[in-house]
Amino acid sequence: MSTTPPPPPPMPSGGGGGGNTQDNGSGTIALVTGILSFFVCPLSLSIVAIVFGKKGMAAAAAGTADNGGQAKAGYIMGIISLILAIIFIIIYIILGAALISSGTSTS
Repeated sequence: MSTTPPPPPPMPSGGGGGGNTQDNGSGTIALVTGILSFFVCPLSLSIVAIVFGKKGMAAAAAGTADNGGQAKAGYIMGIISLILAIIFIIIYIILGAALISSGTSTS
């Protein structure tokens, strides 16, 4: 009497580790720092958002990341925040100079 052997067990699905080569960290960092740059340390965080946004967009274009939209959003928010910070610094300098010149003119 011959019996056929049982079929092999099914392959485990997902979660095994290895194989995931996504580089999504740059896009996430760009988005988070781009948002934070509007509220905290606009000069430094906007530069970080711009740098990591470019890095994340390059990784998405190369196919090693799948969050190119987050990277681009962080990049754009970093640019906007940097421009606003520079404008506010210029206004602050102009207003400070005007206050100093008007305050010392008492003779």
